[in-house]
Amino acid sequence: MKKRPLLASLGAVAVIAAIALGSILLGVRPQLGLDLRGGISAVYSVQLPQDELRPENFDEILDETIEIIRARVDSLGVAEPEISRQGDDILVQLPGVGEPDRLRELIGTTARLTFRPVLAAISPDQPEYDDTPACDLPFDQRAQLADGDVGVLCEAANALTSSGAVLKYVVGPVAVTGVRITDAYVQIGGGIQAFQVGLDFDSEGANQFAQVTSELACARDAGQAGLLAIVLDGEVAQASVMAPEVGCGAGIGGGRASITTGSGLDRAGQELEATDLALLLRAGSLPLTLEASTFQTVSPTLGAEALRAGLLAGLIGLALVAVWLIAFYGVVGLITMLSVGLFALIAFAIVSALGALGFALTLAGVAGLIVSLGITADSGIIFAERIRDELRMGKTVRTGVVYAFRSAWKTNLTGNTVTLVAAAILYWLAVGPVRGFALMLGIANIIDLAIMYLFARPAVFLLAQRGAITRRGVRASATTAGAQR
Repeated sequence: MKKRPLLASLGAVAVIAAIALGSILLGVRPQLGLDLRGGISAVYSVQLPQDELRPENFDEILDETIEIIRARVDSLGVAEPEISRQGDDILVQLPGVGEPDRLRELIGTTARLTFRPVLAAISPDQPEYDDTPACDLPFDQRAQLADGDVGVLCEAANALTSSGAVLKYVVGPVAVTGVRITDAYVQIGGGIQAFQVGLDFDSEGANQFAQVTSELACARDAGQAGLLAIVLDGEVAQASVMAPEVGCGAGIGGGRASITTGSGLDRAGQELEATDLALLLRAGSLPLTLEASTFQTVSPTLGAEALRAGLLAGLIGLALVAVWLIAFYGVVGLITMLSVGLFALIAFAIVSALGALGFALTLAGVAGLIVSLGITADSGIIFAERIRDELRMGKTVRTGVVYAFRSAWKTNLTGNTVTLVAAAILYWLAVGPVRGFALMLGIANIIDLAIMYLFARPAVFLLAQRGAITRRGVRASATTAGAQR
């Protein structure tokens, strides 16, 4: 073998190692997953209305729902969220976040906004109040009011009357839907100085809104209620009266409206509620009703302790392996341990770089890397054993290492290819942390092949040419009397 290509190969490896080490020294670190960093883990199940069959395009609707949830989470600035499909359910894992109650509401709230004219208001002291649908039932157990129907809706639970019961409204068909909203933002109301959610409509929505407010202004002038119900997820979030400046036949133009939020809350609570509502309306309403079948806050304590224990055990194991390899194979054993060190350095740098692309390292991924450390050590052992076999057959050291590498490379390439195929299949079929294990295992196998060919091969060849590798060093006794170094 010519020295120049061997030295060039080692030089390329040295440059890669220097880049990896530099990134680590600059503070680049992997993004940690839920089990290592803590956070929120939830599974949301789809709740179809009673007696409603599963739609034919259910898969497409579920994928759309996932994208809307992802848009909501991204608006909160959560780093490295994992939102994926798990059968007919949706798995949501958000590492490193707090406020679980707020996130639970933001993720699962349908956020379907409509505007309906109010035909009549029913207070708890009126006789017909008890004859209308109860407001204390869970939302999914209430009768759903279609867009074109007239019916009774309850006021939102945060707007209680003095008797502790919410108002009810008889509302007409939907005049404007939330689909017509192009933007939603937080603003401060005029005279009341309360937080509001400002809404901008598209051209069709602006015309629809002007039409319904014009009709309600005419109803107000005729002595009727003239209220506009802003309905969010089947409840009346606000019933607004037409102001005196809203003229009959003119309505509210400009394609803008506002919702006052935070009734009964302090200023901070008002702002938070307005912010969340604006976020929901910007991201869009969910096409399916979701219910959290599991929702839990995950502590990072157990994962961190397991990681520390695993790393400690791995370091002790590597130290023992290093002693054995160097004692048993000499210089070749030392090269094997340097290969393991290079593997750890490059793998750490790659995982850190993947963090910028959205990959979060979990305990399963750490397990994949630890398994792959053993694979790299095995590759060196296979090479060393092939060298011993070739020397026992009577070849010189210089010739023996060449033939040994050819045999060891074929064996290692075959084994790594099988593992790569298995990792690819596992990554394709699995979900959650198992995919992280498969990804790390696949990447590690590629690194192992590269290190064996670009580092271990030229290093052993050059040392053999310089006489640094001897028969005694690898404990190989020749079977041919005329065998030489």
